[in-house]
Amino acid sequence: MNIQSLVKNARLYLRAEAVVAEIRLRLYLRKSALAAFAVAVAVLGLVLINLALYHMLEIAWGPIWTPLALGLANLALAIIVVLVASAARPGPELEMAEDLRKVAAAAVEADLQGGFSAQGLAATFGGSSIESSAVRLLVPALASIIGALRRKKPQGK
Repeated sequence: MNIQSLVKNARLYLRAEAVVAEIRLRLYLRKSALAAFAVAVAVLGLVLINLALYHMLEIAWGPIWTPLALGLANLALAIIVVLVASAARPGPELEMAEDLRKVAAAAVEADLQGGFSAQGLAATFGGSSIESSAVRLLVPALASIIGALRRKKPQGK
């Protein structure tokens, strides 16, 4: 393997991470916007409906049972709106982006573990003793970082 292959795979991995993050951000923004819109409409509608129902039911149920019944009805409606907002799910593009991320991470890890040696990289960077010492530390560190990123469990599932 060569450095160009490693760089290409690392860039692909980073791009896959960015795509996954962007898709999740869009999902959270969509959920938040829908929830905020639902709350605004619900508040406006509930104020008017509650006002009309209060005046209508106050005669039949009295001043104590009317607000209680209206409050319970409003609570039930709010629960329904929250359930609808939480039901939004990401599309198939998130699964595809996560698969791409896994493939890119596997390629980068394979490049780091199988294709490179510290001596080969030291020769590539000029072979000075300081650079070769840094490369000997860098290769295992990068391999362990990529391996840890691959094993990281997604929080959204």
